This record gives sequence, structure tokens and C-alpha cells, in this order.
Amino acid sequence: MPTDQSPFARLIVSNLRVGSVIYKHCDFTTPPKVKYMVVASLEPNLLVLMINSEVNRFYIDRGLDHFHVPVSQVDHQFLDYDSYANCIEAHNAFNLSDIRQELIDNYTSVFKGWITDECLESVYHAVKGNNMIRRNYQREIISAIEDKLPHLHTAF
Repeated sequence: MPTDQSPFARLIVSNLRVGSVIYKHCDFTTPPKVKYMVVASLEPNLLVLMINSEVNRFYIDRGLDHFHVPVSQVDHQFLDYDSYANCIEAHNAFNLSDIRQELIDNYTSVFKGWITDECLESVYHAVKGNNMIRRNYQREIISAIEDKLPHLHTAF
């Protein structure tokens, strides 16, 4: 984060952390559209997991629906519906510096809040327990969530 930012800008940008939910247009979805996403890692990559209002039939038919973590609307007031975080596919689709600038320029449109620690812990277990996600992304997400929720650190 650049040090020449105002204290207010630094405060805004500090809200972008593991477990944050952002709302952005995604060119990589079919069809491209605006989506909610959970920030799963910031370093070395900005990795996000998509939040969907339902689990895609493709995943259900293949027995992969348990890798979709429920994100309840009651606990996450920014959502219009009970939804699911897809923990099978992490996306490295955005530049962290660009997202930080978007937060400063248009905070309420981009930043929506955070998932609960309980939900983030469920994301951790879903990511850790699946072999579909890219291995380097899996390691990065596990490490990032362990840093946020230290009780998840496992002894080696």
C-alpha cells in the first residue's frame, strides 16, 4: 500500500483483507456480470472465490456441492439471498493495486463487508479438503486464512 495516501484512504484500503467481500464486474464468468466475491488471499496474489445464489448443477451432478460453503443472508446483510462460496475455483482476476484504488474512488460500490469468521473457517476446510483447486492457490488460501484465524494453524 503506498505511503503517500491520506489517513482516510489508508483506512478505506485497510478494509480489504482476507474474508472481505467485494462486488465487481467479472469478465471471466459466463456470461460476464457483476458478482460478489470473497477475498481469499492478498499476497502474493489477490485470489477471490465467487459467491453464487445457488450451487451450479454441474457441481451437484459430480458430487462436489459440499465444496460450496453456505453464506447466509441473515449473517451477511449485503446479500439479497442465502448464497454459496465456491471453494473449488479461486480466481486471480484482479490487480491488487487497482482494487485498492477502486476502493478509494468508489468504496460503497466495491466493498460490501466481510464474511463471518465461522463462514471463513468453513471456507478454509472446503479449500483444504478438495483436490480440484489449483495446488498453489490452495496453499496460498490456506496460509492466508490461517494468518487471519490463528487457531487453524496445524502443527508440523
